[in-house]
Amino acid sequence: MRVLHIDTGAGWRGGQQQVLWLMQALHERGIEQLLLTAAHSPLAARVRSAGLDVAELALPAMSWANLGMVRKLRAASDLVHAHDARAHSLAAIAAIGASGPPRPLVVSRRVAFPVGPLGLLKYSRADAYIAVSDCVRQRLLDAHVPARKIRVIFDGVPPPPCGESSAGLSARSSEDRAAFRARHGADQQTLLLGTLTSLAPEKLLEAELDLLAELPPAVHFWMAIPTAERTEPTESALREYARSRGVEKRFQILPLDENAGPFLAALDLFVYLSKSEGLGSAILLAMAHSLPVVASRVGGIPEIVRQEETGLLVGANPGADLVEAVRRLMQSPDLRRRLGDAARAFVLAHATCDRMAAQTAAVYEELLQGKPESEPRPFDSAQGKP
Repeated sequence: MRVLHIDTGAGWRGGQQQVLWLMQALHERGIEQLLLTAAHSPLAARVRSAGLDVAELALPAMSWANLGMVRKLRAASDLVHAHDARAHSLAAIAAIGASGPPRPLVVSRRVAFPVGPLGLLKYSRADAYIAVSDCVRQRLLDAHVPARKIRVIFDGVPPPPCGESSAGLSARSSEDRAAFRARHGADQQTLLLGTLTSLAPEKLLEAELDLLAELPPAVHFWMAIPTAERTEPTESALREYARSRGVEKRFQILPLDENAGPFLAALDLFVYLSKSEGLGSAILLAMAHSLPVVASRVGGIPEIVRQEETGLLVGANPGADLVEAVRRLMQSPDLRRRLGDAARAFVLAHATCDRMAAQTAAVYEELLQGKPESEPRPFDSAQGKP
C-alpha cells in the first residue's frame, strides 16, 4: 500500500502533530508513504527527521503548479489522504479528469465549524471521511455527507511511561520536574496550572488570566505555545492583559518545541478553554500525563473529558463555574489523583497513536479492498514527481 498524505499547514498546530504521529505509526505497520506539505514547514522538517519521504508544495498552496504535482503524485499512489481543508481542495480538483484508475480519497476533518455552502460540492467528492469526534461527524452529516462514508477516529498521542507522568513520578523524573519548575521560577510548593495551546481566535486565553486573578497568590499559570505558532503582538497583548488583572508575576508564556513532556510533567492541573474544538489533542496529551483537566463543554471535548470521570467541564462562557471547578481540584489531592488516573486510562484504551494508526489503516484497506492493481510508479520525493 502506498499512501500520499497532503497537509498544507505552514505552522505547527495539533493537526500537523497528528500527521507526524500517524505517519510514524503507519510506517511501523509497513505502509509506504509520502507527505506533500508546505515548503520549509516544521512538519516537513520533522517528517524528514523521522526518516520518511517528503515533497514540498509551491506557494501559494492553491496553484496550478501544485495541482499538477498532486495529480502526478496521485498516479504513483494507491490512495490519497488529505489532512486539512486546502489539501482536500487540491486533492478533489486534481482528481477531476485525471487519467488512469481512480485513487480513493480520504479526508480528515478536525474542526467543529459547520461546512460552508461553498464547500458542499467539495464534500461530495471524497470516498471516506475521518472525523476526530462524533461532534465533527455530525457537522459532516449536516453537510449531507453520507453516514456510510464517515468514520470517527480519535486523535492519538504517545503516552509517557508511568514514571514520567505528573502522578507517577520516579525518582529521576521527580528531579526533572523540580528542575523544569526551578528553571522557570516555580518551586515544589507552587500549585501550577497550565495549558498547551495555539493563539487561534477560538481559544479563550484571556479567560484563563481572569481565572488566575481569582485564585490565591501561590497559584501560578504557564501557557506553552509551539515555537512556530508564536506571534509577538498577541503575546504582548496577553502580557498586558495579565498586568491589567494584577497577575503578571504569576503568569508565563513558554516556547514549546516538539516534546511537551517536561512541561506537562511540571504541572499540577491542566486548563483548556475554547469557543470551538473538534476534539482537543492537547487535552489528550495532558490526560496521558495523568493530569486532571478542566475544559470547556464545547465541540468534541465532552467525548474525552467526561464530567467527574476523566475531568471537569465548564460552560462555553467560563466564569464562576470555572473558578469553582479549579478550586475543587486545588482543595482535593484525592480528586486530582482520581481524575488524572482515569484520564490516563482513557487515553491508553481509546487514544494512542497505535490505535489511531490501526483504525486509519483499516479505512484504507476497506477502500482498497477488491480494487484492481494499478501498478503505481515509485515515488521520487526529492523532486516531488513520480
